[in-house]
Amino acid sequence: MTISFHSHEEFFTFHDPLQNGELIDRKTEIRFDPLTGESSRIIYDMGAPFVPKDYAELAKLTEGEKCPFCTPNVLTSTPRFPDELVEGGRFIHDQAVVFPNLFPYSKHNAVVRMTDQHYVTLEQFTEDLITNACKAAHQYIENIVEFDPQTKYVSVNWNYMPPSGGSIVHPHLHVLASEQPTNYQAVITEKSKEYYTKNGENYYLALAEKEQSLGERWIGETGTIRWVHAYAPKSHMDFIGMTKAASLQHLTDEDYEDLADSLLRFFTYFTAVGIGSFNLALCIPIQASEAETVHLRLLPRMTVGMLESSDCNVFNYLHAEPLSLKVPELVTKEVQRFFIEGK
Repeated sequence: MTISFHSHEEFFTFHDPLQNGELIDRKTEIRFDPLTGESSRIIYDMGAPFVPKDYAELAKLTEGEKCPFCTPNVLTSTPRFPDELVEGGRFIHDQAVVFPNLFPYSKHNAVVRMTDQHYVTLEQFTEDLITNACKAAHQYIENIVEFDPQTKYVSVNWNYMPPSGGSIVHPHLHVLASEQPTNYQAVITEKSKEYYTKNGENYYLALAEKEQSLGERWIGETGTIRWVHAYAPKSHMDFIGMTKAASLQHLTDEDYEDLADSLLRFFTYFTAVGIGSFNLALCIPIQASEAETVHLRLLPRMTVGMLESSDCNVFNYLHAEPLSLKVPELVTKEVQRFFIEGK
């Protein structure tokens, strides 16, 4: 079971009124993830441009006294951790402030307020801002693992702007930690170990080498992180970043600096093509093993058409079948130059 890429093509035949009633065959390509076998569908792209929404006015309506993450509210209106976890109840690293989520998604769920600035456009993010937020999250995770030895699964997550599900404009991360995995963590952990048992190699390291040799979905690397576009994407675009760190204890400041560098390159690309929102998940194994590595996935999010419809629908949520309007190999060519030429 070495890495291989499988797909299935289906064709729907009909008379197209947009082409003078000509009888056409329209293709849907079903791709299968090389690790999990899960499928996703590359569907017809009408070619409509992405149009990001301007949230400047919304930001004005929600900043200051109305925002629990703005200064000084973040130190007076947010919950505190027990002093046994951190003296004073909050982790602070430069402008990043870490505190409990009032409405937790997991046994341990911290919010990382990233910056004093309420509204930060993609062009305004800096390496220091992102790196400091990640370091603050890392410190929280280290304390949680010591505080609760049952912790097995950890992730750092970012919903940027409303299309991503972000409910507060002020930039913030969610850190989840528990002995129970999410579905994604459970599948990835199981399949990564299965792959290692059968092949004697780490799947992510092998994937990076395979994609780099093929060149079709290889984006590039920034320091310790290698980037590819997913063969079977979980959305219209799906970028996978693979570090060389096996677990939490192997992550260094350099890794977070390289992550920040990478994200700024993606943000420049997003701005160029009209994308203004995204989801990010950084999955961090607690125990080092030959089978796993720290990796992340970055998915742009957008609304569709004049109705500003969600880019997720019944296929995503009830059929667990992602749809992608964009062909991964074509997106890769667009993104590559931002890694070759720099930010």
